[in-house]
Amino acid sequence: TGQTIAQELKTDPNRAAGTFYALPIGKMPKDTPAPEGKKPFYINHYGCPGSYYREMESIYEEPCAVFAKADSLGKLTKLGKDVKLRLELLRRDATGRIGELTTKGVKQCHDLILQMVKRFPDILTPDGYYSCRSIVQNNCLMTLEESLVQLSSMMQPMSTNVMASHYEDRFMDPQDKTLEAIRWDSLTQKRYDRFLALNTGNARLMESLFTDQNFLIEQVDPEVLSRQLFVLAGSIQHTDLANHVTLYDLFTPAEILGHWKKLNAKYYIQNGACTLNGGKQPFMQRATLRNMIHMGDSVLKREHPMTHLRYVNENVVMALACLMELDNCGIQTDNLDALADMGWITYRIAPLGGSIMMVHYRSEIGDPDVLVKVLLNGEEARLPIETDCAPYYHWEDVKRYYLRKLYRYENIRLNEETKK
Repeated sequence: TGQTIAQELKTDPNRAAGTFYALPIGKMPKDTPAPEGKKPFYINHYGCPGSYYREMESIYEEPCAVFAKADSLGKLTKLGKDVKLRLELLRRDATGRIGELTTKGVKQCHDLILQMVKRFPDILTPDGYYSCRSIVQNNCLMTLEESLVQLSSMMQPMSTNVMASHYEDRFMDPQDKTLEAIRWDSLTQKRYDRFLALNTGNARLMESLFTDQNFLIEQVDPEVLSRQLFVLAGSIQHTDLANHVTLYDLFTPAEILGHWKKLNAKYYIQNGACTLNGGKQPFMQRATLRNMIHMGDSVLKREHPMTHLRYVNENVVMALACLMELDNCGIQTDNLDALADMGWITYRIAPLGGSIMMVHYRSEIGDPDVLVKVLLNGEEARLPIETDCAPYYHWEDVKRYYLRKLYRYENIRLNEETKK
């Protein structure tokens, strides 16, 4: 419920960073025992990058420039002067590291692989085969690299194939101009702007930082600066400054919740089945899902276990979770206020270090009844498919459901393009 979200954000404000929340690596989740005789033999993994520095220098530079100018004119309060120093610390820490994994991100990558090896020892073995891929994006490349460092230290000898190429963007980071064109149509933008207005209140924060109302009116965009400060607040958790600096103290619990709601709604519009823009944005990842199905079929007669490790950005994982309708990810609504109550929550879907893993089980090579289960951020997920052995699902049922879903979409789209 919405009340639960408010409590969670109050307990740990870092969750308000949404997709920039660092997935906690704690006690290994407990797996539901597989049906008798079934053992895992294949993992298809799509993971978000580990904790990293923001990819745009402007998120550090612009607020620093505003506070530096205000300070030079004597327009900062005592708190404002303190915030100026904090921002300068964050900027210096990020200098030369834009888009790179942080120390925490490196450890996160190692811990996730270590947990995966302990959890699935039948698959991640020295006689297994490892196919590792990353999109051509620095934080994903570094995540792949650090994951391989940990994996190779545990698997000797290790048979692997590693690649990072734009050639594989077709299924690892697909683009679709048609879907992108309708993502922020006029109706959607209008509704989102109204939602922003209802969840925005920056006057208190600005008054606590600046002494001159005229300076605020002439030199500052309160909404932009407030958003930048909030983004930086959520970024500190990934760095070595996490135990020394905070910006969340600038915001009240209600303001933190409001900022999170705005981010949550934005990501739902961009990646979820939001009916304001037609509810089709998750189909951006249809090639990704189709590739997962193809790979699942291609390994059925393999003698040795196999693992596919794919590292992509948070939007790919989020949209894929929505397309697969994992847990509450597939909800369709135009009510942006109801997202939290309906269970569509960014930091539970695609946090940094998060992943979707489809694990395949069989009794022997050639088993006609292969089972699969899907893990969302390490936890067993519900699929929109009937099964007699949840959280395990019959592979043939899974294939049939998703292929039919993809076929229906392609057929509708073809008919629409034909009419044009």
